[in-house]
Amino acid sequence: MEQLISLYERWLHVPRWQKWILILIFGFLLTALIYYFQILPLKEELNRKNKEIESLTLTVNRLKIVEKRRQLLVKELESLNKQIEQIESRLPTGKEDVSQIIKSITDADSGMVVKLIERQKEKRHRYYIEFPYKVELIGNYPDFIKWCEKLSKANRIINFGDMKIESIYSLKRDWQKSQRNFIPRGSTIKATLKIKAFTLTE
Repeated sequence: MEQLISLYERWLHVPRWQKWILILIFGFLLTALIYYFQILPLKEELNRKNKEIESLTLTVNRLKIVEKRRQLLVKELESLNKQIEQIESRLPTGKEDVSQIIKSITDADSGMVVKLIERQKEKRHRYYIEFPYKVELIGNYPDFIKWCEKLSKANRIINFGDMKIESIYSLKRDWQKSQRNFIPRGSTIKATLKIKAFTLTE
């Protein structure tokens, strides 16, 4: 207690300007201590949090980009699945009769008359079986084109092979006479074509 009283008495005898200097020095030291032990750690914590926020923001942005890509991929997959379903619907089951398909197309007001449907020797491959057919038709050229379009849309994988189109008037008279009852009015061509149907091997 006496020491405090002694310090106080000394303080009273210190000149005023020295008192202000001491107060300023003490205030500066106190401020420095507060800054070093309180404010500086808070600043470091704030910087660390800001870096974490920046990192999280980048992660969120990347996730948004990934989500957009995922949505695009989902749409592409849906489109591809629809295409696959359409293709699968056209895959042969092995039960379709190509002759019946040709006849049904021809009979449906096609303007063409089938003169011949001849199934030739099948060819076996590793994953599928090929069934070649020779077909002869009589009609006119526009109707023949429509007939080919209908056949290409049939529920069966069918490929067109060699094709020969002849004018009826250029054929021999004997053939014309023999076919007189089978040639529709307005017919101008005889078409001979080879087509191939396919069946998957089991």
